[in-house]
Amino acid sequence: MLNYNLDSIQSAEKLVKLCERYCDIADIDVNCGRHSIDGRSLMGVISLIGNFVTVNPQTDDQDIIRKFGIDLERIK
Repeated sequence: MLNYNLDSIQSAEKLVKLCERYCDIADIDVNCGRHSIDGRSLMGVISLIGNFVTVNPQTDDQDIIRKFGIDLERIK
């Protein structure tokens, strides 16, 4: 699980674009409290602006999770 600060529309757009790049190899969930949003849903992710969210790639492949984490750090 990786943390990300959704502080603007731009940060939401960056996160969604990143999740879309991984859509063929992993589902990405964006969690805030009890809410779980598909990382490719711009409207869903925008609804979480103003919060720190947990981004959770749904895969057992640790290389994909590690690569996603590196890419997530780059867009912060």
